Amino acid sequence: MTTSEGGTLTSRPGSPVYCSGPMFSRADVAQQLEIAKALEDAGFSTYVPQRDGIEVASVMGDINAPRLPPQDMANVMPVVRKLVFALDVYQLLERCAAVVFNLDGRVPDDGSVMEASVGWSAGLPVVVFKTTPITMLGGYDNPMLAGLALRWNDVTTLSELPKAVDDAVAADQALGGPAFTPGAHARNVIALGRKVWTLMPDISTVSNLKTAAEILPAVEKILEKLRPELDAAG
Repeated sequence: MTTSEGGTLTSRPGSPVYCSGPMFSRADVAQQLEIAKALEDAGFSTYVPQRDGIEVASVMGDINAPRLPPQDMANVMPVVRKLVFALDVYQLLERCAAVVFNLDGRVPDDGSVMEASVGWSAGLPVVVFKTTPITMLGGYDNPMLAGLALRWNDVTTLSELPKAVDDAVAADQALGGPAFTPGAHARNVIALGRKVWTLMPDISTVSNLKTAAEILPAVEKILEKLRPELDAAG
């Protein structure tokens, strides 16, 4: 973050940057936080789904070692999945201004592919970050992934990321910037995600509760606040 003349905190153009990447292993999480820090140290604000949103790894852990009785878990989990989807769609289609797509690793993470593709479709500049020489097609990545970056270039070091985002944002602005109108279903999903974002303090509190007697009333209270948007989003 930087400070304007009036003392108000402002962010570098392109902020917030959506940091899209794998999030399940300790190494995944560490790398995503390194990417975010490199951007934040350069003055960007960032959105990291596993840090700032609903932590999918924790949700998956609840499936394997549930804190709720099986029937309660079966009722809650489909709604949680909708909230995860809506929150990240909202970030990509309304709140964030650029995407860093972490393509490191042996196999592209399917959720990250979707996130980067949604951002690209909405007109956000996309920067691809990749340090590994591993590819899928004889030295090249799948063109449907590589083509998400405006210049078909990968960024290979953290130190290069801020300038790469600057360049992508500038190139996008030279082309006229985002021109995206979401469809009716997407608008409803965005509205749900926007509401989820305002309730993240409450949702984070629920993630720290241990027993069904604590969790179920707290979840019900959150769902009651979200009911109109949930019904509209389908």
